[in-house]
Amino acid sequence: MKKAPWLEGVSKTSIGRFGSFRSDCVPPHNGYLTCNTKLADVFLQEPGEKVIDLGYHVLPEDFTVKSHTDWVGKRHEFSTPAGRHSTVFRSLLFPGFLYRIKNGVFEYNYRVRNYGPQSLVLPLKSGLTHVHGTAGYDRKRDGDLAKPWVFVFFADTAMPFDYPMLYVFDKQPERIEVLSHEMWKFHFKSKTATVAQIHPFGAEKLDKKVTQTWKKKLPSGFEKKFDFWASAAMAYPVGCKETFKIDEKRDVVTIKNSYTYETSASQWKIKPTYLAPLSPVLANVRHFGYAVAVEGKLMEKLLPTFQGYYEAVQGTEIEYELPLSRFRNHTLAPVAIKNNATADIVTKKLTSVLESGKWMTFSGDDHYDPACSMDSLHNLRIMAWALWSIAPKKRAKVIEFLTAGLDKFNAKQYIEFITPFVGTKWMRDKTIFDYLGIIDYDMEWYNGMNMAGLWNAVYFAHDTRAEKLIAEKWPLIEEINAYTEAYMDWSLSSSWTMARGEHIWLDGINYTYEGLLAFAAMARRLGKTKDAAWGDYLAAKVEAFIANCWTSAPYAQKYAPNTSGATELSGGFFECRLPGAGDHSDWSCGGYSYLVKEIMVLLSDLKKKDDIGATLKKFTVKHPLWRDDPYRYGKASGYPGSDPRRTIHHYFLDPRLMIAALVLGEDVKSLLKAKATLTAPVLECFLVSMAPKVLVPRDAKFLGSVWDDRAKKLMVTLSGQGTTSLALAHHRKPKNVATKKLLKTTESAGRIFYLIALDGPTEIIFQW
Repeated sequence: MKKAPWLEGVSKTSIGRFGSFRSDCVPPHNGYLTCNTKLADVFLQEPGEKVIDLGYHVLPEDFTVKSHTDWVGKRHEFSTPAGRHSTVFRSLLFPGFLYRIKNGVFEYNYRVRNYGPQSLVLPLKSGLTHVHGTAGYDRKRDGDLAKPWVFVFFADTAMPFDYPMLYVFDKQPERIEVLSHEMWKFHFKSKTATVAQIHPFGAEKLDKKVTQTWKKKLPSGFEKKFDFWASAAMAYPVGCKETFKIDEKRDVVTIKNSYTYETSASQWKIKPTYLAPLSPVLANVRHFGYAVAVEGKLMEKLLPTFQGYYEAVQGTEIEYELPLSRFRNHTLAPVAIKNNATADIVTKKLTSVLESGKWMTFSGDDHYDPACSMDSLHNLRIMAWALWSIAPKKRAKVIEFLTAGLDKFNAKQYIEFITPFVGTKWMRDKTIFDYLGIIDYDMEWYNGMNMAGLWNAVYFAHDTRAEKLIAEKWPLIEEINAYTEAYMDWSLSSSWTMARGEHIWLDGINYTYEGLLAFAAMARRLGKTKDAAWGDYLAAKVEAFIANCWTSAPYAQKYAPNTSGATELSGGFFECRLPGAGDHSDWSCGGYSYLVKEIMVLLSDLKKKDDIGATLKKFTVKHPLWRDDPYRYGKASGYPGSDPRRTIHHYFLDPRLMIAALVLGEDVKSLLKAKATLTAPVLECFLVSMAPKVLVPRDAKFLGSVWDDRAKKLMVTLSGQGTTSLALAHHRKPKNVATKKLLKTTESAGRIFYLIALDGPTEIIFQW
């Protein structure tokens, strides 16, 4: 087999958190690993948008600035009419910032009274010496600094917690002058000097009662920690090129991050330590059991950041493997059920709802129109698979309803955007929130749904128009997918919910994930191997992010604890602060998303049944009539004339019923007691929960799955040529499997895979 080539990844296409949807709408502020900035200002932004001042780099009133922006940071070059003043490097790759001054003085002020550090630790030749911040440092008075750093902390200030800072120098400062507590001036003998500003404890908020004790003596190990970060600051990472290659045989993607650095020569003869960091989300999810395989010795848990632990290997590049998505070539199959009275009731209800064409679906923006392409694609996404559970003679009418807006899928229906700084072109449907004008949020939601709908039209509805559309409109599909390529974040291993960064919500990323899997499958269907590789690479990154959301709540509880103690998930991440841990015991259950079939299986893979079950009990205490009268818990809708019941089904009712069936395994007889309206997607989930769950191959033609409950026999019919595989998910092994040619059976966690040979229509019969 020919080896896959290295391809440049999102470093070529993405602006990450540092851009916007238009060049005139780029926000002036950004979040980094441990704090936020707005040009010269540094601050924390706490929940409720409470801002805590961490100071600012003092600039002359007549300054001008030239800035450079890429996907991992910014560089600001400040000048005055007299010449160059300073250059500031702000990088997402390091827990701090780098300042190159050109006028011999680094000035850093604290805006808020009594927020400046009042504890200063000097590494003198006689040892570490603690002084009051206002005492500063004088080389003539105190002697040379024995090490290239000073340490400040905030135990005696008005700060609500301590957030220590390490200042690192390439040259001996002559003095550190402190005026009125808040105005710090670092004087150097030469005009040029470098100062690094580091949070050596990362994003951890320290108890001031603890740091009060540091005035007597710093704890053991601190000096070594500060020496390490001082050495690392001499090779400050500023750039990242990401390349990848797909290994289909091993089902992994290898990703390489190659870094560039701003290096400094230390007067103390300190050798720079080159750190090649791992994305904090990937570092985190690795600790919670996800298979992130890093080449070389990884320095673990160096400090916490807003998105996860900062971890790195020594050197200028890091190479690691992620598993290709477990659903890369598999999707959860629908099922028709015979010889079961309860299934007959469900199937009759399902048929009636589908044939009515009146569906309580919600594609996201309140304005429902089944004849527009966006709502049509969404209906296909959530209901096309249900066609295989109803009688064949009933399907044509339902397909006509489902595809009512498919002919309107064309470039005229979309708005094109050009990503600032990198020029990546992407599109989104023009009807999304059209009553609000041009908006830039939730495109990860809609674009993912669009692509998933197209794929379901082909795979489950066997719609010939859809087959033709994906071939003819591939450039449009590429630009729909390009939203993810344009806003993929290095730290998060996922794209943002907003083109401006700011925040990322799990519900929308679940739809992104579904769309990426669809994009890759459609590309393979068209023989577009490079596009398929891109889809596989992006889906692998996003699956790791989703797994992190569902497993890393203990991290959020450790560094940003909530009073409820909920640890079902961390469903939202931010530029500006740590994520919170939470659960779905309140109104919305957005993190489950609405029928992303892969997520329904993934939650079982991640062993979330107990957490979800406990959450559903809490939710039921708060909303005791949720199954019988969900509309009483309704929330107002945003679009004039829209039906609020749609959002209630989407966020409140349906996903919980789906989860109860597919993840918790609640008996369908119990679920049918609900007095609420049962929608077609919910009813299909009920049926799927009543039979062994089978994952069918995307590279074959799906021709049905039938479970005979009396005979305990499952028959799956596929068509195609050559080898493929299907799998049973979270089910016991059958006594017998019969097909034309069964090549191999393998078992892994939660799966039994069957490698088979297809030669036209082929039946695979599982007998229990």
